[in-house]
Amino acid sequence: MSNNSGRPAFPAGQLPALAVTAAPLVLPLLSPGLIWLHSLIPMVTAFQMVTMGYQQGRAVVIMAMLVAGVVALFSGSLLVLFFGVSMIPLGYILARGIALGEPPNWTGTKGLIYLICFWLLLGSFAGITGSPGPVRVIQESIDHTLAAVVEEEEAAAVAMESLRRVFDRTWPALFTISLLSLVWLNLMASHWLLRRKDPALSPWPEFKHWRLPDQLVLVAALGLLLWLSRLEPVASIGLNMTIILGMLYFMQGLGIMSYMLARWQLPPLLRGICYALVLLQLYGPVLLAVLGLADVHLDLRRRYTDNTA
Repeated sequence: MSNNSGRPAFPAGQLPALAVTAAPLVLPLLSPGLIWLHSLIPMVTAFQMVTMGYQQGRAVVIMAMLVAGVVALFSGSLLVLFFGVSMIPLGYILARGIALGEPPNWTGTKGLIYLICFWLLLGSFAGITGSPGPVRVIQESIDHTLAAVVEEEEAAAVAMESLRRVFDRTWPALFTISLLSLVWLNLMASHWLLRRKDPALSPWPEFKHWRLPDQLVLVAALGLLLWLSRLEPVASIGLNMTIILGMLYFMQGLGIMSYMLARWQLPPLLRGICYALVLLQLYGPVLLAVLGLADVHLDLRRRYTDNTA
């Protein structure tokens, strides 16, 4: 089907896909409290482009952007739309990685590089124009909180001031792991949705088999040594490296936990309780990070498979 200009017309049968794709772009324009829906845009984009094919999926995404653009013009929320649209390239990266059969580690790395470059460019542009960058906005938010707390309780103010110092020292790691978490969650969600629709749509292994390159343990050891040196700014660099690698090994530890729960054939409800008990504990994520790091030498999943074969 084509329109009068000879270009392919938008098929009416794709309207449900268009509604699903446009929803995380449009709803935050109508209600700022729904801006968290932007985090779903990469997953939705990747899902449509893989299930519908590149050409049709791209047409749906472009049409969703046009619909959101019209809504943004009437609502005056062009800035919100800009941040939503910035998530679409990450969906393209995920879809291309799936289509080419790339390893999930490599696809996730490319997605992380894109997000870091985008926010660095945005911060540079903000600096050129005199507008506050993302880090400065967070710092001003902490300062505003400090000013409000000082009038109420001195002890709380001291705690908030310590929090501000910690943020000033570790913001590169906090910034990186926030983007890393966004990429990781969209990667896993895209894979899960595609496998539910058709196991042949995603070539990636299940998350319970996910594993970091063994060479990364050397980077983690270097970061820890730099942190323990207590020589600034080397120690701060080491601290940030340790936090980032800790997040990565936490993900690997979570994969090991997922593998063990699946091998024990626990029912879904009991698995959910186990995850909650570990993740909601103060030291639960730390223990999973240690488990993920220890797996470099222990290779628990292979050992368990060999022993039960």
